[in-house]
Amino acid sequence: MAFESRIFDEPELEFGEQHHSLDPRLGLVEAGPLQPPLGEVIRVGVVGSTRTVESAQKYFSRVATGIKGKTEKHPNLHPDFPGLGNSNPFRCRFEIPEAATAALSQSRIDKIVKEPHHEKAVEMAVDEICELLQTLDDSGERPDVAVVALPVALIERVWSAKVDSKSTTEKEDSSGSDAPNFRGMLKARTMGMNFPIQIVWEDVIDEKAAIPRKVKESKDRDIQDEADRSWNLLTTLYYKGSGRIPWRRMPRDGEYAACYIGISFYREAGGQQLFTSAAQMFDERGRGFILKGKRAQTESRGRHPYMTEDDAYELTKQVLAAYKNHHKQYPARVIVLKTSRFRDEEADGILCALDKVSNELRDLVWVQESYSVKILRDGNYPVLRGTFVNLAGKGLLYTNGSIPYYGTYPGQYDPRPLLLCPHKSCDSTIVQIAEEVFSLTKINWNSTQMNQRLPIPIRAARKVGEVLKYMKDGQTVSTDYRRYI
Repeated sequence: MAFESRIFDEPELEFGEQHHSLDPRLGLVEAGPLQPPLGEVIRVGVVGSTRTVESAQKYFSRVATGIKGKTEKHPNLHPDFPGLGNSNPFRCRFEIPEAATAALSQSRIDKIVKEPHHEKAVEMAVDEICELLQTLDDSGERPDVAVVALPVALIERVWSAKVDSKSTTEKEDSSGSDAPNFRGMLKARTMGMNFPIQIVWEDVIDEKAAIPRKVKESKDRDIQDEADRSWNLLTTLYYKGSGRIPWRRMPRDGEYAACYIGISFYREAGGQQLFTSAAQMFDERGRGFILKGKRAQTESRGRHPYMTEDDAYELTKQVLAAYKNHHKQYPARVIVLKTSRFRDEEADGILCALDKVSNELRDLVWVQESYSVKILRDGNYPVLRGTFVNLAGKGLLYTNGSIPYYGTYPGQYDPRPLLLCPHKSCDSTIVQIAEEVFSLTKINWNSTQMNQRLPIPIRAARKVGEVLKYMKDGQTVSTDYRRYI
């Protein structure tokens, strides 16, 4: 049997002044963000220990003058960070006002570290940090975004709580395991504050900080050089602090206005097998919008969550209403991505909602993250990123792999492909779907590297599920994507 194969070109991105580049870093240097800042300064608050607050202040002073990258072997992979002077990549300054910092005493940190009960230790850490953040929120120097600079002792304690608990995992649970999750709890608790937060490990802002080996190995942390970390951190802080989008996928001539929807399920905290649906919507400009759905149905033994036809209809209807509220019209195309198979009733509900607004162009795609087929390439390097094989109507797509622009494979392990399974109602061909999914892997404002594996609607599901599971009944759920990443 013959299979059609091809290698997609690296997708280009659009930056300021309609400039385009395949490299997020180069595009920012040459043209600045797609959406320029509305002011000259992004005010950054910092909470943490006395040491990490001081390290953050020193880091921002150091990064302002520029940082040399590991450019000798792979200059495109590890470029210099050019600093924050005039015409810097973000076209604005980042400042830490003196009154926008707050530190946790060592005695309180010690108390959290010594707490033997995992969930209580995480809750104590969240309580203490929320108290510091609330101080910033109530002050006259309220920041635009706050950095939570975690000291090593707290990192190790909350990490232990996550991995040492007697937790369970479910394949369809986008929030991961049911172990206590510091990140999810903290993001949920700070949802109502007037600024988003960014959690930063101590070794990101202080190269002398030593993270325990077991934490590094478990987190699969391959710490980047200081220039790489600066690119990633400052890009995230720009997006969160300004609310402006650094780049978007480059639109094609004649391309229809599109709405990208990711549908996922997460287990409620303490709910055992109780699942709730969630939708992550991104428009063609990259703006993210989050919606919480209803309690999901499950198959035998409380597993394999799915939506009823009515629930799928209502969730899709809400997404379309949110799109219209922002754009004053409905999208011409709707692309729905899901990490589990579309049941007939789910697809019927989604399609009915699309029919109600006279939407004609739609693609429903099941994205499988694990598949037994593997492609080998001659030589020492893995297959190229963008490699695609048409498997009788399904698409095998490598979104990770060797990148000629970098001159290497920027990964540690063999890349794993995605399997794209279009629903029978799809309007686009599998080649068109695969190329579009490939371009959506580059919408990630937490990273400026091009080796992102998942398209944004699917990647967002992880972050959103981790947070929504800790939202209390009656608590307002923010639709702002910045609150979740």
